[in-house]
Amino acid sequence: MKDRVFRPMMVMAALLAVVLLVPVPATGQVSAANRWNPPRLPDGQPNMQGLWIFDAVGSAHSVEDGREPESDIIQDRVGERNPIVMVEPADGRIPYRPEAAATRKELLAGIFTPTKLEHVDPHVRCLLDGVPRINYVPGGMQIGQIPGYVVIAYESNHTYRVIPMDGRPHVGKNVTLWMGDSLGRWEGNTLVVDVTNFNNETWFDAHGSFHSDALHVVERWTIVSDDRINYEVTIEDPKVFTRPWKMAITVNRNKAKGYEVWEDARHEGDHDVENILQTGRRDKEAGLTGIHEHHRAR
Repeated sequence: MKDRVFRPMMVMAALLAVVLLVPVPATGQVSAANRWNPPRLPDGQPNMQGLWIFDAVGSAHSVEDGREPESDIIQDRVGERNPIVMVEPADGRIPYRPEAAATRKELLAGIFTPTKLEHVDPHVRCLLDGVPRINYVPGGMQIGQIPGYVVIAYESNHTYRVIPMDGRPHVGKNVTLWMGDSLGRWEGNTLVVDVTNFNNETWFDAHGSFHSDALHVVERWTIVSDDRINYEVTIEDPKVFTRPWKMAITVNRNKAKGYEVWEDARHEGDHDVENILQTGRRDKEAGLTGIHEHHRAR
């Protein structure tokens, strides 16, 4: 439900106030390899602040195949289209190990006739989306910067990321998080974010594309113009994938006149998940079986 309760600037200010309690010197770098010279903040960081929106909302349905044509996702949200985002491997398929592929097949059967909570997309259950999925669920984001930190506040589900830029190590291996532990550095005009310490509860999309707690994500946010960031993410997880794989997405500055970041949250009395499970159980009892499928967008 959309509700004009969320005030993004207040949230951003609060987050920045918290991280300012731990001052860290900046280490912004300039690389001659980057052709475009973005404006820079006083500490030397390339300025990527503002409202942005990813051009890949359909990927939340399937990173391999995009959005189904009959999808009820709003078609005319500013900056959003339905591209195929996988760029490696060349066949555009997640390189699951055989045993992991079998697990995913079980998930797809569960999604077809859901009878348990674990059959329902974590995003539908209002759980945090993890990285990189938070970057292509419907909704925009706001980026803020202060010396030593990049902060990203997302429209979806009150999610935010505070990314230290001071070269500190990741948190201990025994710590697992829905959004992982993000650490950043600048390589010229590219913000490189290394993310570890995930739990195994999130999916990459609504197609049961799962991972383990060994997930390791490296994001590259390259500023190519005042109104565009090229986003590339490399994903590896030796427990379930045979090799690393990549996605690439365009991020556009949100120039919609009068655009407001609204709250995206469940309201009291919402029974979506309960209804999904009731329907799935009824279909299963009626003998309906199958596999949840997506078809590659044309």
